[in-house]
Amino acid sequence: MKRDGMEGISLLELMFVIALAAILAGFTSHGLELVRRERVAGAARTLYADIHKARVDAITRDGHGFGIRLISHNSYVMFKFDDCNNDTNYDSNTCSGGTREETDIIKRELHSSVVLHKTNLSTDVNNDVRIFDHDGIPRRSTGGMGGITILVGNSQDTGPIQCICISTTRIREGFWKGSECI
Repeated sequence: MKRDGMEGISLLELMFVIALAAILAGFTSHGLELVRRERVAGAARTLYADIHKARVDAITRDGHGFGIRLISHNSYVMFKFDDCNNDTNYDSNTCSGGTREETDIIKRELHSSVVLHKTNLSTDVNNDVRIFDHDGIPRRSTGGMGGITILVGNSQDTGPIQCICISTTRIREGFWKGSECI
């Protein structure tokens, strides 16, 4: 503002600019949190759909079953179980050439800000396998029944954590509240 030959800005104009900058910063931080939440929600929906598809394929298609193997904290594979040594256990190196008992592999990479954890046995998800048999029952790699709860969150540990519970009778999706999936 110009007044009597003096140039500059008034205190009121300065306060207006600062308030506007604060409002824009608030929208930006809120927007980033929404993006993080949507990434987690999208990853949880995709993982849930893939687990459900493996179960349905195991019930409706021929073969020894279909499964999912958690590779790391942000990736997994879906596969058709090829029990090449006919012992009903999942083995990581018994097929020809020392390969895994997996065919028709589909690999999923989640966004780097999304992380997977599990709540039973240990928190390490690396190479955790669940195979659905022809009755749709989840089995561990050793053949025993094997439910699991998989947590899907973001790497900054902010926002809600979603969970996917696999039991012998159903697969369900929910939110993690302390020690249970609701």
